[in-house]
Amino acid sequence: MQTNNIEIRKAESIDAEELSNLICENAEKILKPHYNEKQLEIFIRYYSKDVMLDKIQNQIVFCAEINNQIVGTIALEKNFVVGFYTKLEYLNQGVGKKLMKHLENFAKNNGMRNLKLAASPEGLSFYYKNDWLKIKDFVIEYYGVGFEETLMEKKL
Repeated sequence: MQTNNIEIRKAESIDAEELSNLICENAEKILKPHYNEKQLEIFIRYYSKDVMLDKIQNQIVFCAEINNQIVGTIALEKNFVVGFYTKLEYLNQGVGKKLMKHLENFAKNNGMRNLKLAASPEGLSFYYKNDWLKIKDFVIEYYGVGFEETLMEKKL
């Protein structure tokens, strides 16, 4: 698959369903081993089409596209990176790296000095390779269900 023609753009309301599907498919395949049944159910609800529509309207959400097909997404809420996922067939092909670099440049150009994120166990190696530092392990709650994550930070 050709990934040298990755385009990054701001997400629009019309992208909500496609982004929801991409993220939920990713969770089903990659995060499922780390989550129990209730956690996975909450995760899917947290990224439903309607919730994604709200996120697009209230966060800065970017999409990565190849040949007009969305292959990844990343978002920013204040200085917190959220909703960072790559379509399964494009993993380890530079999509995530390009999305993260775009977001970091956006943040820096908008006066931010650092970014933070909550990493799932599956994403840690990516963040370490891209100069993120671990702050601490913690449990975050969504809809009353706890998720073990790692708080990370990167100076810009």
